[in-house]
Amino acid sequence: MTLLRIIVVLVSALLLLIAVVIQRADTTRLHNEISRCEREADDLRLELREAELELARLRNPDRIRQRMEATIGQPADPSPPEPGARRTGQGGRR
Repeated sequence: MTLLRIIVVLVSALLLLIAVVIQRADTTRLHNEISRCEREADDLRLELREAELELARLRNPDRIRQRMEATIGQPADPSPPEPGARRTGQGGRR
């Protein structure tokens, strides 16, 4: 084998090794970025769950009634009116 062929083979091997190192570095960078995105997604899912729980607490009828009572200052009537009962309105006329 001539000296020129040996040099070409060594340079080719060197270029191949450099390409492999660059690919591994890029793969590692991408894995780190994916990891960061997954952590961020987990944090956002946690915030969403907390917001949904808070919304459920705010929609709770008992809590709404308590807030209304605290605002008005008198207890609210929890029972709905009877279907046959008539309300008097507009000056007490029926």
